[in-house]
Amino acid sequence: MTRTSLDDAQWVSLMLVMQQIPLVWKRDDVALRRFVEAALWICRTGAPWRDLPDGLGLWSSVYHRWRRWCLRGWWEVIFEA
Repeated sequence: MTRTSLDDAQWVSLMLVMQQIPLVWKRDDVALRRFVEAALWICRTGAPWRDLPDGLGLWSSVYHRWRRWCLRGWWEVIFEA
């Protein structure tokens, strides 16, 4: 685990919050964690979406999911918790 990735304890805490938001968690922990890591990578680096590393998913899929979460206010709920 790198210092810039979520460790398991942080992920468990985050999952407890996300499980309370309807439609966020669809019982695919691996895909959800990869998406959150991708969104955090973009925020941390400030890189363009197209520069997202392949291991974090297809940039367009991550971007569209990130955008949906923004429009629904889910990021605010997560960060406030």
